[in-house]
Amino acid sequence: MRSPRLAALELRRFGRGKLPRAALVALLVLPLLYGALYLWSFWDPYGRLDRIPVALVNDDKGATADGKRIAAGADITAKLRASAVFAWHEVSAQEARAGLEDGRYYLSLTMPADFSRRIASSSGDSPAASALQVRTNDANNYIVGQISRTVFSEVRTAASTKTSRTFLDRIFVSF
Repeated sequence: MRSPRLAALELRRFGRGKLPRAALVALLVLPLLYGALYLWSFWDPYGRLDRIPVALVNDDKGATADGKRIAAGADITAKLRASAVFAWHEVSAQEARAGLEDGRYYLSLTMPADFSRRIASSSGDSPAASALQVRTNDANNYIVGQISRTVFSEVRTAASTKTSRTFLDRIFVSF
């Protein structure tokens, strides 16, 4: 017997029972299902960022510079809450840490207690750099960590632009 004829006989024998047919269907459908789910999950990662829960911690105490009250943490918090980039949840530092560990939050953005004071120091003799603290837990979701790096680079740019503008305004006003 030739090999094509043997293959045809084997396929005919394989299709006689219900269990071999079900196995053949499973062998065809499962990879298709897996591929479809994989494509669906990564189709538009930036399209649904407003559903990603992010802990927002504002520990900023505020500061006074040139007789004006500066609350940079509150300003940034209000702007972030108004934007539809993430689902922002204002929480304490302990809640953010616990939520990041147990998976309630994918990211944590913290404005330290001396955030406004450091921004206000730009008009003084010893300026200090202020820093926002971003924490991610890649064990929860690696892709969200990558997306957050992109989004927070924009947040950092916006915050640094605002502080630079404030710094330059103070310099020019002092002249």
